[in-house]
Amino acid sequence: MVKDSPVHVTTQRRHYLGKDGKERVYETHLLRRSFREDGKVRNETVANLSHLPTAAITAVRSVLAGRDLVDAASVVSINRSVPHGHVAAVWAIAQQLGLPALLARPGGCGTWRWR
Repeated sequence: MVKDSPVHVTTQRRHYLGKDGKERVYETHLLRRSFREDGKVRNETVANLSHLPTAAITAVRSVLAGRDLVDAASVVSINRSVPHGHVAAVWAIAQQLGLPALLARPGGCGTWRWR
């Protein structure tokens, strides 16, 4: 068996009908390694990830797919924050002045819609 073969996350779902008549679905998330042995595909379970939260399992899948995970605070910085009341007041004044009708879309295909 090749120990450096890539790993992946599999999700297995089992459906059970309880005595009370309710259907229950049990999910198992496994970190597995696939390899060939004597011409047949075999699987080896590396870890059981079922105890992890859904967000962590999604993150593991993303990392294994080659995507980078970035903390939002390290990418986005807030320079200035305006309270909602001020923004709502500016929006109301712009509506009263007819500003949306003055702004045409690029290419002259109508006006912007303000909600």
